[in-house]
Amino acid sequence: MPLVVLAVVLAGCRSGRLLGENYDASGDPFILRAASAEAIAVGPADTSGVAYRVILVGDTGEPVEEDPTLAAIGRWAVPRDRAAVVLLGDNIYPSGLEAHDRVWGESILRQQLETTSALRVFVPGNHDWGSSPGDWSEDRVIAQQEFVLAWSEGEVAFLPRDGCAGPAVRELLRPGDGMERGIAVVAIDWMPWFTTAADTSGCPPGDFGKRIDDAFAALTNHFVIVASHYPLRSGGAHAGLGRGLLIDTLVNIYHLVRPRSILRLYHPRYAELARQVKDALERHRPLVYAAGHDHNLQLFEGDETALMHVVSGSGSAGKVERVTAVPGTIFAHAVSGFVVLDFVTRNGIGTPVVRVVRTERETPVFQMRVPLQDDRDR
Repeated sequence: MPLVVLAVVLAGCRSGRLLGENYDASGDPFILRAASAEAIAVGPADTSGVAYRVILVGDTGEPVEEDPTLAAIGRWAVPRDRAAVVLLGDNIYPSGLEAHDRVWGESILRQQLETTSALRVFVPGNHDWGSSPGDWSEDRVIAQQEFVLAWSEGEVAFLPRDGCAGPAVRELLRPGDGMERGIAVVAIDWMPWFTTAADTSGCPPGDFGKRIDDAFAALTNHFVIVASHYPLRSGGAHAGLGRGLLIDTLVNIYHLVRPRSILRLYHPRYAELARQVKDALERHRPLVYAAGHDHNLQLFEGDETALMHVVSGSGSAGKVERVTAVPGTIFAHAVSGFVVLDFVTRNGIGTPVVRVVRTERETPVFQMRVPLQDDRDR
């Protein structure tokens, strides 16, 4: 028995270790050799042929003064009336908008809000609920929501609202408005599922899968971006990698009694919720499933859940963490920056192009056309 306990502890201590080569700022990114980089290079001010631009960035809650990543987002969010910035959670580190330190927390939000006057869509992450399971509270999320929605300069949104799981829908572009198809964000927050402390009595009732079906029923002529803080795929520190059946079993046991680690992809509860989300989305297969949580930049090939997975969680330079390539990885780099989705039009037909932007680089470090449903099925 002591040997089993020791093995569990050692496995837990090693749980964050990534197998394979790590791609950090000191070297080049991982780029899948077969990736098709078809789009021409464009700079921040070049929006020729772009019907709409969506910037995906997470974990921006620890900016520095005159933050270079936020400044780059401001340069890319053009034109203001045809662009949106989706902030993928952990908007305030370490504990969200706390009642005893509102001035500091509001200054962090204000810095993000002042980045651009284009539409800003805030999605909550685990740190927006609190720093640890013991102090998670929807009160902090609702306080952040109220501050964001009271902002008077340009359009803002906070999704989902009131500490609910969602889905919550925001249409970015109507069908026919410069492009045959429209664009919409469907936001979900896993945190109400992670904690029993959340008061969800005021949230929409019913099965999550049914609510997803209802949301997508109104978006049959849209490119849909599902936005959440929590990734379904990752090669970052929150993911861990398989170490064989025995060790994986011991790691799972270890993390069942270590609540903070429930937010790691290999925790049984996280995996269960991921399966719930996948089951709901597989019936609709959105264009992109976008998340933060891991502090790096990653793109993944499409699967049954989405045509592409994006992890864009390096909005705070001081929190960038290691990353490696896992099966399906197209791009991986542990650097500060963000991901841009450009909807490029020709004769009214929109083609989604994904671009990876590294902070303080004026042109994308990687870009490719997002394969559509018909591309895969041919």
